[in-house]
Parts: sequence; C-alpha cells; structure tokens
Amino acid sequence: MKPPESPLRAALEARVRWLETTLQPSTVRHYRCTLRLFLEFLQDRYPGVRQASQLRRDPHLLGWLESLWKRRTFRSTPLDSATRGQFVMHLRTLLDLLADLPAPPPPWLLRPQDIPPRVYRLPRPLSAEDDARLQQYWAAQSDLWNTTLWLQRLTGTRIGECVDLPPDCLRHLGDNRWSLHVPHGKPRSERWVPADDQVRVLVERLCFLRTLPPAAEVSFLLPRPKGRDALMAALRQALCQAAEQVGIRTHIVPHQLRHTYATTMLRNGMSLPGLMKLLGHHNANMTLLYVEITQQDLQREYHLARQHPRHLVPVPPALRNEDSLRSSADAPAVEAALETVLRLVDLYRQHSGVEQSQSLLLLARRLSRIRSVFKKLAHTLKAEK
Repeated sequence: MKPPESPLRAALEARVRWLETTLQPSTVRHYRCTLRLFLEFLQDRYPGVRQASQLRRDPHLLGWLESLWKRRTFRSTPLDSATRGQFVMHLRTLLDLLADLPAPPPPWLLRPQDIPPRVYRLPRPLSAEDDARLQQYWAAQSDLWNTTLWLQRLTGTRIGECVDLPPDCLRHLGDNRWSLHVPHGKPRSERWVPADDQVRVLVERLCFLRTLPPAAEVSFLLPRPKGRDALMAALRQALCQAAEQVGIRTHIVPHQLRHTYATTMLRNGMSLPGLMKLLGHHNANMTLLYVEITQQDLQREYHLARQHPRHLVPVPPALRNEDSLRSSADAPAVEAALETVLRLVDLYRQHSGVEQSQSLLLLARRLSRIRSVFKKLAHTLKAEK
C-alpha cells in the first residue's frame, strides 16, 4: 500500500501551483525542479520530516545547501554559483509562502548569506578565424540544423527565440529593407532584427524544409516532432559536430554565436545603444557582458581617436575663409551680422506658416538681447582704449 503523502509535500506543491498562475512556464519549471531536489534530499536523509514546523536550519537546510554544492551536472562538473543561487531563492520563496499554515516553518531558515555570489562570466565570442570557418562550413550545408545555426549566427537571436520563430517571421518594411520579427524574446518583448539578403535566403530555405516530412506545426517555422527540448538538443549536437568538422577543439554552445554576433557588430561600428536594442537588452550593462574588446580593438580605437578627435567641432562653411574674415572682424561687422541673423529668423517665422511659434519668438528675443549686450560691450571696450 502506498504511504500517504506528507503534508509538507502537499503544501509545497500547492504553493507552486499558486505561482503557476502568475509566472512564466520556464520559471515554474525551475520552481518544480527546486522542489523536487529539496524533497528528494529530505526523503533520503530525513524521512521523518513530514510537517513544515519540523524543518530546522541545521541540519535540514544547511544539509541541503551542502548537497547542492556537491551535486554534479551530466558532464560531471559542479553546479555554478548562479544555478545554486536560483535554487536557494526559489526554495526561500516557497518557504515564505508557507507562513499561513496552522503550523508554519520557523523563520529565517534560509538567509541572504546563503545565496552564493554570482560569478560574472567574460564574453565568449568565437575568434574571427573560428567564426569564418564555421560560416564557410554552413555555407556548404543545406540541412535543417546547420541552416538554423547559421541563421542564429547572422541574426544574434537566442536558441529559444530561433526555434520559436513563426513561419511569417520575415517582414518587408519597404524598398530593400527587411526585418526578422522575434515575437517573444527572453524579456517577453518583441523586437525587429534587420535582415540582409543572406538572412532572407536562409529563411526561405527553412520555409521549404518545413514542408518536408515530418511537417512543421502551423505556429512554428522549424519542425519539432519530438518537442521543443529535443529540437534544441539536436541543434546543440549539430553545432558540436560542425565545430569538430572545422577543427575547433573546445566545447562551444549556441549562445556563443550570439556573443560573436554582438562583438562583430560593435567592431563594425554599431553604437552601444543600437546594439542593446538589437539584442533585446533592457540595460547596457548586459550588453557589455556580451562583447569582447581585444588589444587590437583598443589600438584601432586609440589611433582613430588621435586622428579624428570628436571634440574638434567642424568649422562652418561660411567661416572657412578665415583670412578674408579677419580683416573685417570689427564691432560694426559683428553688429551687422547679428542684425542679419535676427532679420532672417523673423522672415522665416513670417513665411513658414509658424508665425505664432512660441519657440521662434523666444529665439528672436534672445538674439535681440545678445545684440544689445554686444553693443554695450563694444562701446565699453572702445571707451577703455
């Protein structure tokens, strides 16, 4: 006979179902994974704990933290600090939601210092040589996986965004301007990625490949007969095989293609705000984590700044012939120039249909005051001589 479910398990699972009504499905999956790890730990080490009030920081929660620290991934590597920190924060949220129970758990079972400090990774773009070899390899392939990976590299999309693209993702904006519509990015906001001719060719190829068996679903560009996770796993495996074919010995993941895209666009002259918008980031700090600035980049930017300093304002065309103006640069000439400017502004205001513009009226008054101040200053300087 199956033993009855513990009240602690039932209460925690009920809290996860409550969170499911407001959180994204991916976040709910993380909460369920956290709950599974915690309940498996209690069942293995402390099977007598069946009520929330029986939980203690030592040994239950501290023992679970130690088990996370010793846990290994499928590659036999320890969990990184960001993953362990998510587990701790999710379990702390679930325990806080148990405060309305008749016998709630003690407070402060998990504390802020239990969250490991996050280690910020350096940018992980591919080298220019590896990137060129991969793109050359993809250009010779026409299957679904390599075409999708090349599309991800040329558009800088995340792998999850790429597999969720709709069939009509390529949009014509007029003339020769095209964009790839990413409807649901990671921040849950849509964005438009400019697309060149190569991106258009790849999307058209994927539109043809989706018609072959097994046919893709109506809502997605890429076929997923075994589900979304199986599709992303196949793309990761295809990337590893492509890297092995071109001689890349290190393990690479699809997200490095996004880092490579960001670094390439920055080196090609794109501004940081434009790159932030292109990647779909909400702040520039995240964008800076994606790009890699090498010593060659620093040398190029340094010499460019020395040759074309931005603080030197270009001389207006009317003042380029400085020698001819120096001889007539006296007080009457300046007064006449100010009078001319004031008259031109007044004529523009009358003939442009915006005669009652408050901004132009304020500008005319300011120019009139400048002319009066200059007359007084010129008179004073003449008297001092």
